[in-house]
Amino acid sequence: MTALLFTFNRFSNSVLFGKTFIGLKDELSGFNKFDLLVVSKKTEIKSGDSILFYDTNKGKNFLDIESVQNVMTNDNGVLTYVIRGDEYLADDYVIGKTTDVKSFAFLGLLYIVFTSKIGYLVFAILPIVLYFAFCLRKYKKL
Repeated sequence: MTALLFTFNRFSNSVLFGKTFIGLKDELSGFNKFDLLVVSKKTEIKSGDSILFYDTNKGKNFLDIESVQNVMTNDNGVLTYVIRGDEYLADDYVIGKTTDVKSFAFLGLLYIVFTSKIGYLVFAILPIVLYFAFCLRKYKKL
């Protein structure tokens, strides 16, 4: 749980061992609410591929799926994708191809709860504090 929290990216999803972990709070095309999505590191994306990406026009953590219409590379080798006709998407916002996504039903709910502030407090910090208090009480009796 702590490893997932320490590996959050700027979109509040964990990136660990080249995989992005996403707990879905809403339905997404082809995926259900509370699914845990494990997206493998991006492979080469070509025109016609369906991609999963962060849509910052709709919100920081809003995910969307679109088909890539064109792939462009600038002089520095940075990739830009054309989606939805004339919208450009920087490579930083692309998570991966939809074919590289593994979905686990309802595990996303656990991910969402355990990586929340309240969830971390209840399931990590509180048990540690209680165990510490129990050990102190036992030590005090000796």
